[in-house]
Amino acid sequence: KCPKKCPKKCDRQRWAKGERRGSRTTLVDNRERERERERETERERGIQASRGMKLIHEKFERDGKGSVKCTPESEDDMWDLYNLLKLDDIVHATATRKVKASEMESSSNLRDTSSKVIKLNLGVKTTNIDWDPDLSLIRVSGQNQTVSEYVKQGAMHTLELTTHKAVTIEKNEWDGEDVRRFRKAFEPNVQATIAAMLISDVGECRIALCGGTRTTVVAKIERSIPKKKGVGAVVGHEKQLGKFYDDICNAVLGSSNASSSSSSAGAAAAAKTTLSTDEKKKHFLENCNCFVIAGPGFGKENVLQKLNERAQKLYSGKTFESWLKSSFDCALVKNIRASSAHVGALLEALKDPSTRKAVGAAAETLDADVLEQLYAEIEKFKALYGPSHVLRAFREGAIKTLLLSDDVFRTKDPVERKLWTKVREEVESSGFGDTRVLSTGHTSGERLKQLTGVAAILRFPMEELIESDLPNPPDYKKWLEELSVDD
Repeated sequence: KCPKKCPKKCDRQRWAKGERRGSRTTLVDNRERERERERETERERGIQASRGMKLIHEKFERDGKGSVKCTPESEDDMWDLYNLLKLDDIVHATATRKVKASEMESSSNLRDTSSKVIKLNLGVKTTNIDWDPDLSLIRVSGQNQTVSEYVKQGAMHTLELTTHKAVTIEKNEWDGEDVRRFRKAFEPNVQATIAAMLISDVGECRIALCGGTRTTVVAKIERSIPKKKGVGAVVGHEKQLGKFYDDICNAVLGSSNASSSSSSAGAAAAAKTTLSTDEKKKHFLENCNCFVIAGPGFGKENVLQKLNERAQKLYSGKTFESWLKSSFDCALVKNIRASSAHVGALLEALKDPSTRKAVGAAAETLDADVLEQLYAEIEKFKALYGPSHVLRAFREGAIKTLLLSDDVFRTKDPVERKLWTKVREEVESSGFGDTRVLSTGHTSGERLKQLTGVAAILRFPMEELIESDLPNPPDYKKWLEELSVDD
């Protein structure tokens, strides 16, 4: 009999008698086939779709003021949130505060020295915003704006913003760039997630994850490899090289003494590999759809051979490529040329045709080829960089593609931010130009930042303007007034 004393036959009774055993199995099989079909569709598209930031509440007024309450779900969401915050914004989030028992109103004993950690919901007017790339953490410092018995109004406090933690942002003015970033953050993300191994023959290896908004180095493996001089030196060289490849196999596949890949985090630590806190909880290849092995020399071929040997030993004769496919639905791109094992050479691996074919349409989000196009057009006098030169080209209507780093919109000068927001809108609305904002979390954005963070590919050559000597930075206030008069 059913313990719930149902008047009719419930599922529990039917399954106990075997009446629905066959139908239940059929239902499970259908679900599995459906999931397999969805995975196959994503495999054909060559992209990874993930949900965006979770929106809880939004409220906007006609004068530009407004507030948004949201919950970041991933590290990329944290990067979007960091770019959304500005000085003088009011940020509300939960915080912990250590309070002495004698300071609490409910305490009658003034000599009580014990303390208690309590949770508070505080709002601070931001005076400083710090980004921690290792923990994907935002620290917002400012004056407290919330009435509380434990924190005085106007007292300085620091809030830590993390994933899966609700945060409310209040702004006196939501400009065009804020709204654009806000809308993009809450859309489902279609982005490439690539794991790239850069390896050299001199004992250097880096494994990096390239997401939609930033690049993160999850493993760094180094060993001193002696040169092959003399009989004894050759033996020492081969021995250290073998240990170097073993360290890489431990970081990717796990220790040869382990029976499964669950020990990969411990093996990576033994190999003196630096891993972030989040990557220790799960394998870094989770949610990746492409694994690239690149570098100079023969190191990339040798390490692939070692990875195949280790995979066959640990996973019942599977090759490394088949293990990637079965465990993570990840494609292997091998023997890609790169100049070094440093992160700066990552763009060379990402712009390779084999990599772009494996990643698919989402490769555009990595901006792997836009800087190469910029460098090629500079030689033809059809591209320039620097705020003054780009603004002059904008006045002449010569901009075909405007390149901006997201660092430009994080400036502390509100006039400069307003100017570039207006220039971007004018270029996009002109009908003959477009804009690309490069994330400084990627190598491409960092390189553009070194070129002042502002560049443009032109519709026609402008040799005189490129060779002219203009003051940098320009008078942003004057330029903004001129644009406002033209409107």
